[in-house]
Amino acid sequence: MKLLELKIEPVEVDGWESELLTFGDDITQLYGPNGCGKTPVIHSIAYAMGYPVRYRDDIQRNCKSILLKASHKEKIIVFKRELSSSFNIECQISEKSIDGETNDINSFYNEKDFSLYLLNLLGLSTAALTSVKNMPTYPYISTFLPLFYVDQDLGYTSAYKSQSNFIKDQYAEMVRMSIGVAAKNSYEKKKHLIENKNELNSVDSEIVSTEKFIETLMLQRKGSLLSSIDIEDRLQKLKDRLDELNSNQDTSYSSKSAIQTLINENLSEKNKVNSRIKDLEERISGFSKIKEEIEIEINTLSLNEEAKRIFTSFNEICSNKGCQLFLSSSKSYGKNLLYLKDQIKDLDRNLIYQEERLEEFRLNFDKLKGEIRKLKINLSDEQSAGSTQNLVNTISELTRSIIDLQKEKEIVKRLELEERKYSRFLDKREQLHNAIASLDDRNTTVDLKHLKFRTDFKKQLREWLDVLSTKNISNNITIDSDFNILFGTEKLSQLSGSTLLRVILAIKAAFFDIYISSELSAFEFLIFDTPKQHDIETEHFAAFINKLKTIVTKKRAQIIFSTTEYHYNSRGGDTEWIPNFPGTEQNMFLGVIPKNV
Repeated sequence: MKLLELKIEPVEVDGWESELLTFGDDITQLYGPNGCGKTPVIHSIAYAMGYPVRYRDDIQRNCKSILLKASHKEKIIVFKRELSSSFNIECQISEKSIDGETNDINSFYNEKDFSLYLLNLLGLSTAALTSVKNMPTYPYISTFLPLFYVDQDLGYTSAYKSQSNFIKDQYAEMVRMSIGVAAKNSYEKKKHLIENKNELNSVDSEIVSTEKFIETLMLQRKGSLLSSIDIEDRLQKLKDRLDELNSNQDTSYSSKSAIQTLINENLSEKNKVNSRIKDLEERISGFSKIKEEIEIEINTLSLNEEAKRIFTSFNEICSNKGCQLFLSSSKSYGKNLLYLKDQIKDLDRNLIYQEERLEEFRLNFDKLKGEIRKLKINLSDEQSAGSTQNLVNTISELTRSIIDLQKEKEIVKRLELEERKYSRFLDKREQLHNAIASLDDRNTTVDLKHLKFRTDFKKQLREWLDVLSTKNISNNITIDSDFNILFGTEKLSQLSGSTLLRVILAIKAAFFDIYISSELSAFEFLIFDTPKQHDIETEHFAAFINKLKTIVTKKRAQIIFSTTEYHYNSRGGDTEWIPNFPGTEQNMFLGVIPKNV
């Protein structure tokens, strides 16, 4: 989501309002002296998106609402939030399509409902998390936005600062949510685990049922190797021959030609079946040899175990009761024996299946031999029988072949359908296994995306610390699984002053740099309320902003920051907001715009 426009509306005709403020594509700079109202304007961006902000009394008296216009993919989003003690946000979404423009308006009266709506809209997870009281709770905008919004008062004191911390491991959960990694403390994990296991059992049953049905269909094919395309091709040729016989006056020649065609096709099929029989015989022979080798290995293991038992019977080797000298050997023996016996079972199953297939192909081979022999007899009888009888016999053979192929065609079509279904079941089973593995607490595998983010985060953090000329800090950076950072042996809480400010700026920039380099697009902006500029040299802060300009220009993001001392020279894609309303001592960002009554 990118920001387009901001407008603070007055409470009455003579109330305070802002100009219509347009965000830059790359950088938006709020520049002005202290006390000109930069912070209320920055606050209003977050406030319009549901973030809790406490305005000063004079702003609440004179300002009515905040309008924030944003875009996300093909949608235009307009937030309108009243300045009041109660939660009240109106969200209008416009989207253009070939059918015209659609408008959807929703009103929200509590932060939870609005947060779930907006997070879902942005494609973020809204699954239940675990609260600090071990109860179900949900991510809020107020817990997620601090990754992209640095508040002037508390934002520069830690890597993540939310106004309330009610989610267990809240910082880690929000980072995980932003990079698309599964929650650490998902409240519904166990529920999903049970659901996935039940679904897996159902899919396993479907797989077994489909396998049996496929085996039945394969038996009905009786060892045929024809594909559906082959069958269609043969059917068409046979039908063409039949039509030719019916229309050709030279019935003797046509009959001979038709019979010879059937002989040739059966010979071709017989050769293919014979080749498959030889392959299966070699495979079965190979399986038998492998089985013999495994049985030899099992016997060797058993002999070794027996020798170990005899060895341990001598008291001088190990006289302690319950001696565990050979414990690891026994465990290894048990595992290896179980593994080898499982292999034997798999081989036996394969052997039975392959032998059944071999028998089918042999029966089909014999059937084809019989068909060829019969057709050759018919061909040799052509000279002795009358032409009418020849024609009748040939038509009969062609018709029978067509009927047989039609039956096989139906079987093959159903078989191909079942095989596709079987493939989908296998894919689903793999997905469920992966889902169960990720949900199972006993699973200790590391999420690769999580690990990659931490590696990239460390690399980027070093680079941004260099950009800010950060000194007095160890370059030996460690980032744990909860994204807590150690500089050597120092925690972030041990830092202060200029060093802490630079580190916080580097952390925020490093995270944002990685985030916008990915395919994620929830929040495509990073907001800095005025940092304490007396804690950082102007040239160092300038290098920081210029580096940010480089990355957001290349990618698809925005930087919004307010400043008092440092002035950024705007370039293409940048916008500067300055106070234009006359005040008692200086120009202000909020003021009265005269209206024609």
